Amino acid sequence: MDENITEFGNMSVLLNTQSDTSYCIQWFSKMTGATVILTRKASRQYQVTRKWATGRELDDVSSEFTHANQAIIHFLNNVDIAKINEQRIAAAKYHCINLFVKAEGLRPITNLNLPKPRLQEAIGKKVMVKSTLGNNNIATGLLLQLVGNQVEIQVNPDDSYDDQPRQKFYTKQVSIC
Repeated sequence: MDENITEFGNMSVLLNTQSDTSYCIQWFSKMTGATVILTRKASRQYQVTRKWATGRELDDVSSEFTHANQAIIHFLNNVDIAKINEQRIAAAKYHCINLFVKAEGLRPITNLNLPKPRLQEAIGKKVMVKSTLGNNNIATGLLLQLVGNQVEIQVNPDDSYDDQPRQKFYTKQVSIC
């Protein structure tokens, strides 16, 4: 097993190579105590998992992917960036992409553009969900992850409908409380 840790201020990135076909890239935030892990289990089997700080008492959040590009984008969109300057965030994300490219055996990426997704800084924080017209508050809860143009929220028990504590909403409906 090969491990490679790189520090970026209050966060660290770790590559753990388990075999020729499996590896994981971990992003650990010292500010939040959370870890986001991109794991390649086998060919076309990827998983991105968010492990919350132990004091948060939240279940891990996982997403499965069959395409490498979907997995790395989801991973980068969901890493903790709390109280980190933009240059360190960009350097750490670029480092993750380089680790990913090397582990996948891909050609190096040039002219990299790393947009910062709306609400990425709100992961793990309380958010409010408005109706699609924006005139009514329909729920509040804790933002768990960004999923494409949606967010997954652990909805407050008073707000949940259909007995679903975790629900997805379009990002345009969500704002930080």
